[in-house]
Amino acid sequence: MIGQRAIPVLFIAFLGLFSSPVCAQINLKTGYNFSFIDAPGLNELISDFSESQEYSNSFPDLKWFQGFEGGVRFKGGIHALELTYQGGYQVLKAEGYNPIRAMTYTDKLRFSVHTGAIGYQVSSGIFGLGTDLQFQWYKAKYENGVTSEKLKDVQEMFGFKFYLMFTLTGDNTIDLAFQPYMILPTKNYDLEPLSDILGIEKELAQEKWIRYGLTVIFYNGEK
Repeated sequence: MIGQRAIPVLFIAFLGLFSSPVCAQINLKTGYNFSFIDAPGLNELISDFSESQEYSNSFPDLKWFQGFEGGVRFKGGIHALELTYQGGYQVLKAEGYNPIRAMTYTDKLRFSVHTGAIGYQVSSGIFGLGTDLQFQWYKAKYENGVTSEKLKDVQEMFGFKFYLMFTLTGDNTIDLAFQPYMILPTKNYDLEPLSDILGIEKELAQEKWIRYGLTVIFYNGEK
């Protein structure tokens, strides 16, 4: 609900900056992000599923995401507004042997989080900080290595990203920035759909997937 109310405010601010008599510079940005996730309920569910199977190598815990980040920045003075896509991915694998088909197989759990965001940033020289309002898509997919069956769950929610920024200015039109960040979703992640997919019946605790990470990003454009 907070995220939904914040969208019009940020959008109006975005239009105000873009239509300002001060000519805002436009920068394209692209980079890589890495984040850690604390998901004890999910990892307990994965562990229970591994114990129900006859794996020679079980699924590991989900501990981190990595992925691409890109977007555009509209900057006037020390103030800027950004439109951003951020993706994070991780694939967990478990191996086993099926005596009926006389074959080794690999089951996979694919996790990803995709976000579209609008944000405000303030920076001067090396230092800066910012915040984004994100719309998040969480995807979880189970791939059975024996039957080739694929089952997927998708969940949507808003979230907030808070970050610091340290910029190394280049001699031409490219700057390199390091952004340590925290992402705070507005809702808990629902483990019930994945539990149903894996066929595990248990009481599931609710958990909010707060992530801490680092983005390494290049800004390309006029300064």
